[in-house]
Amino acid sequence: MSAVRRVGTWLVVVALGGLGLAATLDALVGDEESPRPAVVRTTTAPLLARQPELAIAQLREAGVTGVLTFSDEDCRLHALSLPELEERRAPLFQMCSPYTRSGGLGAVGGDVIWSGLGYGAVQTVLSKTDLARALERDGRAIGRGYRARQAVSLGGDRYAVVAEATGAPRERVVVLFEDRRLTGVASTLVREKDRLRPSPRGTYVAVLGPAEPGLEVLRASGDPVLLPQVPAPHAIAWSSDETWTALATRESVYLFPSERPDDLVVRVPLAVRDLDWSE
Repeated sequence: MSAVRRVGTWLVVVALGGLGLAATLDALVGDEESPRPAVVRTTTAPLLARQPELAIAQLREAGVTGVLTFSDEDCRLHALSLPELEERRAPLFQMCSPYTRSGGLGAVGGDVIWSGLGYGAVQTVLSKTDLARALERDGRAIGRGYRARQAVSLGGDRYAVVAEATGAPRERVVVLFEDRRLTGVASTLVREKDRLRPSPRGTYVAVLGPAEPGLEVLRASGDPVLLPQVPAPHAIAWSSDETWTALATRESVYLFPSERPDDLVVRVPLAVRDLDWSE
């Protein structure tokens, strides 16, 4: 199992479709969203609430670069370059959220499985029995079992799993593994429709969902990550080197140093449904 470098996750679904892998991953991983037909391109400029001169100056001073690709409420895609916030060409298809890279991992029948580059290359990475045993050794699964509901790669042999208790109370927790060795259990409780979103290099994994705003970011150890005090964030993205994080709220996108959120928070007056950050 190896990590897959993200070039632009809004485009990954199209690339997978060309390789004949999308059907395989959909069958194994679940209901990842597929792109919709092409639409007429609209300008990004009206989405900016006002001219963001302060944000541009702050981003330029901090040396922030890359391209933010984001969806609007109608799932149309737009793109802005950093630090100048200039419009760039975005994919023409409709898609509400970027494809979440899983490293080929998924959850089937309560097991964590890996699907290789082909229709026959499938193997069990972690069985539900081994998952429950690992949690029992950690003092979590006393007298009840657990099964995997989601799994994403964090690079190499590291991965994050949403484990659901098979008995009452039917809680869901995030469990971190390296190979089959449990390295951390997050204190957060996962809602039914929440999804895992890993950072490009697997240093962080976010728990977020479409049901209601609010998200939590964890380290690969399971420890929570400090986030700026912004109102009800609902989407997140990281720069390719993970040194910067972007949080989206109903009216703004906030960019800040990933490990020093108190040093600088740059507010871009841009309303987005979801977003991604590429080079």
